[in-house]
Amino acid sequence: MEQQYFLGVDIGTTAIKAALFDGCGQKLLHRTQEYELLKPSAQRVEQAPHVYWDTFCACVKYVVQNSGVDPRLIKAFSMDSSAETIAFMDENLEPLDNFYVWLDSRAEEEANEINEHFPATEIIHATGQTPIDPVYPAAKILWFKKHKPELFRRIRMMFMCDDYILWKMSGRMVSHGSSWCTSYLWDITRKQWWPEMLDYLGLDEYQLPTLYETGTPIGTILPQIADELGLPRDLLLVVGGQDQSSGAIGVGNVKPGIFSESTGGALMVCTATYRPVFDENGCIPCNYSDMEDVYMIQGGAKGGILFRWLRDNLCREEMMRELAGEGDSYDFMTGLAAATPPGAEGLFLLPFFGGGSTPNPDIYGRGILYGLNLGHTKGHIIRAFMEGLACNITKIIEYTERLTGIQVTQVRSLGGGSLSPVWCQIKADVLNRQVVTMKNTQDAACLGAAIVAGYGYGAFDSIADTALKFAKIDRVYDPNPENRAVYDQLLKKYDLLIQATKGYTEELAK
Repeated sequence: MEQQYFLGVDIGTTAIKAALFDGCGQKLLHRTQEYELLKPSAQRVEQAPHVYWDTFCACVKYVVQNSGVDPRLIKAFSMDSSAETIAFMDENLEPLDNFYVWLDSRAEEEANEINEHFPATEIIHATGQTPIDPVYPAAKILWFKKHKPELFRRIRMMFMCDDYILWKMSGRMVSHGSSWCTSYLWDITRKQWWPEMLDYLGLDEYQLPTLYETGTPIGTILPQIADELGLPRDLLLVVGGQDQSSGAIGVGNVKPGIFSESTGGALMVCTATYRPVFDENGCIPCNYSDMEDVYMIQGGAKGGILFRWLRDNLCREEMMRELAGEGDSYDFMTGLAAATPPGAEGLFLLPFFGGGSTPNPDIYGRGILYGLNLGHTKGHIIRAFMEGLACNITKIIEYTERLTGIQVTQVRSLGGGSLSPVWCQIKADVLNRQVVTMKNTQDAACLGAAIVAGYGYGAFDSIADTALKFAKIDRVYDPNPENRAVYDQLLKKYDLLIQATKGYTEELAK
């Protein structure tokens, strides 16, 4: 039987990765290329549309040209992307502005207006989401309407990142519920656009892509794009999914009782459920997944993007060493953290950069580095960042356990943070749970997309069964009991700082 290969692409916040897999889930080659985000102001985070397309093309071309595989054997393609990053297109499907990246928080006023108009219970039961904050598309759409009314009137279509790339590849305006479920425009149980929100924003359904289930084939690639990328003209294009859900597939997190955490640009903790689970407290959302009629309790926060901020602003020496060919800057940083005692000798980070995170949503929340004294060094600061993010993961997991009644004993780690044994051990110690990395940890999202591609092509009968078959544990990190007392105190500090600033964050943020 002729060998078959499947191409999976992950459109991330700060990078794109493309990877080619065979029919047994074995990776042949991957390519990652980073890009810088545009930051016109402290609250605005954007990206030029051509950067996504150019970077995507560069990664795919590299993989196709260097994998050693006959391109004619690449049978299907699918991709995932970070949700909430949105662009507005005119009647010619040309961008009216840059993509507004999910990190962008310009729409604080508009988020408040939406929350005042729609009761929290209505939002929760219609969309599965918590009361809206500025990062989500509905708030940004309202901002665009108020601040750029002439451009708003010209909107013909709205795209997420992968929608835009899939349109350029296929000429079709299509997407999937696993990304649009967090737009606040989509009814998660009825699987249709939420008319009340569309009316409030002044939108029509024709301005939104047609949604299909992840894994749905939509036809073959446009011939000119196939030729440009070096792909076969009969390559099947398959509707993909949201990056966190795709990553969960890639590590076998496809049924209730399995948890995964991803410390990429965002920090996400996910677990599957076969029914919608609505949090009446409005603290954690229920999203649609990349598998039909499967939902995901998905708590999120800013993750690796904070560590990148730390590197870019306070670790120039480590970056210069990397440029000199001495090694990886992040490895140098985690080396400093490893040489620092657990608990960072009293230094602690509350990682609310530009808003509080699950399960403590607060649009006015801000980062706090607490406990600084003259004895602290760069290593203490780095470790405090790693431990603060681990505390955030712990709180998300504990809240999810209470919400679902499912106890977590093992957490599967993926994303850039899983590359660091130091950070994985810190997570295990703070979480007081076993943390494991997978053989495919660094390719999890791409593998998830490739599984979806193979499913759409007909090579796999089930996304979930294939994911479980391909998932293999690599390294196991058990909690160190000697650090329990230190980290119990750290988790208490996390709660105390939130309690101490509760009710004052709006005034403090001014």
